[in-house]
Amino acid sequence: MNAQKLPENFQTVAQAAAPVVSEAKRSRAALGSNTKPRNTAQKDKRKQAVAPAQKASARLARWAAKRKAAELVREVDNGAGVRLSKCGYCAFQSSVTLKQVTHSDGTVSGSFGGVIACGNVWACPVCSARISAERAAEVNVALAWARAEGLSVVMLTQTFRHDRSMPCAASIDAIKRANSRLRRSRGWRGLAHEGNIMATEVTFGDAGWHPHLHTILFLRGDPDAAEKAVEGLRAEWSRALSYEGLTGNEHAWQVQPATAAGEYVAKFGAGEELTLGEKKEGRNGSRSPWQLLADARDGDGQAARLFQEYAVAFKGKRQLIWSRGLKEKALVDETREAEKAADEAEAPEPVTVRHWWSGTREWCEARRRRCALIAAVEAGTDLNEAEFGPSDAARWRDEVNAAQLIEGESDE
Repeated sequence: MNAQKLPENFQTVAQAAAPVVSEAKRSRAALGSNTKPRNTAQKDKRKQAVAPAQKASARLARWAAKRKAAELVREVDNGAGVRLSKCGYCAFQSSVTLKQVTHSDGTVSGSFGGVIACGNVWACPVCSARISAERAAEVNVALAWARAEGLSVVMLTQTFRHDRSMPCAASIDAIKRANSRLRRSRGWRGLAHEGNIMATEVTFGDAGWHPHLHTILFLRGDPDAAEKAVEGLRAEWSRALSYEGLTGNEHAWQVQPATAAGEYVAKFGAGEELTLGEKKEGRNGSRSPWQLLADARDGDGQAARLFQEYAVAFKGKRQLIWSRGLKEKALVDETREAEKAADEAEAPEPVTVRHWWSGTREWCEARRRRCALIAAVEAGTDLNEAEFGPSDAARWRDEVNAAQLIEGESDE
């Protein structure tokens, strides 16, 4: 198991509480549908949907959560925690820059250059949002390829009955073992299968850790027949679970059409809950890891311990698993490179508005106000006031206190 062991004195809260595809068709599917002129109006509309003040507030919440995540992870995995602490704050070169980009619709975005990014997709809410959006774009390339090839797309969700006695790591390992057994079965190997993409997720609720696998399958044949074929494997999944001493109810094997796959990918890449602003509970009171982190940031000790358990359990695990050869078949890498080249050609030239030498007192002070500086760039307000005014932590506390006052008044 890749996950690092918890310290001896650490208790889990759960315990405590094929037709051959022609080269011509493949080229049309992957490149023809993705290198046409971009719908810049649609892209600009998405940018306009979030006001600078709303973006600034969400950014403060996300970075406040990242600081809490670094603190929590350091207690159970010092190396990973230190990398999280350095992310966005420590430079990897001699200087750090603050850049401004003015887009075609008049909106402005700001970013820092020369700072470390930890790339921790499981525990860093900042890196996770960026990486998840990139991976969602890759999945969308595969979905476009499937449409062009006339393949049927099926969304499969797998889980099992669970309770508070099973730790997070054990529950993830169990569902992975059951899934491996399923994929060795005659029924799975008999699918008219061109490939699949699998994501692993977990939530925590009244019944403890709830792991589930989301798999997008690309199948030959018409959609109704494809869904029926996958639905026919329900008994195989029950047998695979039984070998692990697990059981499942009617929700343990859910088959949905292509629209569900598209909606899942849109949510996966949007990073909406990664803003960590509104902490809405999921179905049956369940909370995602980011909701646990948000609650931990706000002083919930149980949520903090749960997030630590989750971070250790998922360390070293892959966020998305593509079946062998699918990326090459769908020309994902080539298509994404073409898209990035087109984006770079369309993108306006960034302007450097601030510069600091790394390791200096000036940078050490400025990095404590990185959210304020980006917000000033995007809103067109005074950069000096942002750089030498209250720290991001102080601004976050002020926002929380103001929200509590407003909520308190509205309740009276």
